[in-house]
Amino acid sequence: MLKSELHLPVQNNRSSYVATMSILAMGAEYLCLVALILSLGSTFANTIARYVFQEGIEWSEDLSSIAMAIITFVGGPAYFRRGYGMAYTAVVEAYDGIKREILFATGTLLNMGFCIAILCVFPTYLKSQAMQTLPVTGLSSVYVAIFMPIGFLLLLLFGLEKLLRVQPRAMLMGLAVLVGVATYLIALKIYILGSASPLDPLLLLLPVILLAFLTAVPMAMVLALGGMYFLFTTDSAPIVATPAILQAGVSSFLLVAIPYFLLAGVLMEVTGMAKRLIDMVLEWLGHWRGGLLFAQVISMYIFSGMSGSKAADVATVGSVMKGSLKERGYAPSESVAVLAAAAAMGEVIPPSIALLILGSITTLSVGNLFIAGIAPAAFLAVALMVGIFVRGKTHVFPKGSPFNLIRALRSIPASFPALMVPVIVLGGIVGGVASATESSSLAVVYGFLVAILVYRSLDHKLMIQSFRDAAVTSGMVLLMLASANLMSQAIVIDGLGQKVSSALAGFETQYSFLFVSMFAVIVLGFILEGFPAILITAPLLMPIAIKHGIDPLYFGILLTMAVGIGVFMPPIGIGYYMACAVGEADPHDALKPSLFYNVFLIVGLILCILFPEIILFLPHMLN
Repeated sequence: MLKSELHLPVQNNRSSYVATMSILAMGAEYLCLVALILSLGSTFANTIARYVFQEGIEWSEDLSSIAMAIITFVGGPAYFRRGYGMAYTAVVEAYDGIKREILFATGTLLNMGFCIAILCVFPTYLKSQAMQTLPVTGLSSVYVAIFMPIGFLLLLLFGLEKLLRVQPRAMLMGLAVLVGVATYLIALKIYILGSASPLDPLLLLLPVILLAFLTAVPMAMVLALGGMYFLFTTDSAPIVATPAILQAGVSSFLLVAIPYFLLAGVLMEVTGMAKRLIDMVLEWLGHWRGGLLFAQVISMYIFSGMSGSKAADVATVGSVMKGSLKERGYAPSESVAVLAAAAAMGEVIPPSIALLILGSITTLSVGNLFIAGIAPAAFLAVALMVGIFVRGKTHVFPKGSPFNLIRALRSIPASFPALMVPVIVLGGIVGGVASATESSSLAVVYGFLVAILVYRSLDHKLMIQSFRDAAVTSGMVLLMLASANLMSQAIVIDGLGQKVSSALAGFETQYSFLFVSMFAVIVLGFILEGFPAILITAPLLMPIAIKHGIDPLYFGILLTMAVGIGVFMPPIGIGYYMACAVGEADPHDALKPSLFYNVFLIVGLILCILFPEIILFLPHMLN
């Protein structure tokens, strides 16, 4: 499973270094927070100026480029310092004592080795950037490029801090493995360049990539080192191009929306807006038998349309509803199973970071993706509620409090301002008023105003902490995108897409291709987590889908739905364990009910495959 928590003892004689790293990490987090706020302010001001005065603030995009570099390359390392940093930890955690420390040290040293390699080749890239300027302000591009070496230096220092937690023997074993990997890469380079090898270079690199994956190297770094090792061993592109490829992976202005949507989700949580929405749903549905489970599905659908983040969805809805579910006698295993299945549905509800990422790596319009995701998500919600109804026939679900119409009606005004958040986002995009990035900035500022003027519920200390969390989480996501661009370049140069296309060319019908590809995506979803699965599969499968005459918008939504199901599918999916942690349920106890509800999600996915208009009728209707 993928985790971001780390539990290893810190040796007392290393406490001064750890204290220094804590100060450094704190400074990095606050720098990201400041960058995020400045970027948000300039984007919002630019949107208003362009709409009101028909003339935007020209330097806004340059400021956003600098802010994105800070958030990506400084925020990502700050996030990783907090723990594993979205890594596959099942193998490491399967062992105790010295074996676990050896595995952990090996992964950490592989990560640090990549950082050293990037820092070695970076000066050449920095010289090239010194001769270029930002398009509007004329500032040197160095102001964007400089944060990459700072970030990888931080990652190197934080890696050293983690190594201090293991025994010297484990560190020596890890170093021996690192030397072995370096030797293997050099020998592989000589072999590939010196002979016409019949084997695919990426296949020959697979053992090293798999070693990094199984020793808890963060997923972002697994993708990056895979791409860099390919360039090194094949000489298909100069190794000094690595920093430029990483930077290009987060150069799209569209990606600025990711930290904004995460910020909007944080606002919904810390100001109590999310709780008011959930309370309203409970008032209207909680009186039915099993009504709290229905309410949990509806609450997840509504809140997913505001936060953009599955982690925020699960944490907020699960935390708010946990008490009510326990009071009414629902088993934690049952409520967690529904929570995880409902979160899987949320991957295609706009605004979705998964859809933003898909739009950034394909030619699909984010606005079209957002519109296309509404109906299939609702379809999955209905399928899930059918599952709750069916399971209620054999499991006696409790009823809630008797329905009170007056109380239910009174719950609407308190939740109405929060319900306007998705209206602002989608309305701005569909109405042509603003782009996805600009609409997300409007949603955040609107959330601030509602919290101050309507709810009056801002806790400044909690807000600052939550905003820091949003900034560094954004850094993790964006660094994964930068790294995925490096891996994507390797896949393109290697011709893997053509090989996959040839392998899938034998499918005679669209449906056979769709069923096989969606099954593969579900499997990758619960192994790799959502974002890496999309980043790897979308560039490979989308061109093949188009060759089969499949609408790319339809295929993109199906792919995102399949990834969501995989991420929250037991017994491997990280989302499943996230839901268990929030709902305080034993993963073993929640396994059977979770698998039961996943059957209904898969049936919903199959029906969406068989009837494309479930996905396409809204985009077609809105032209």
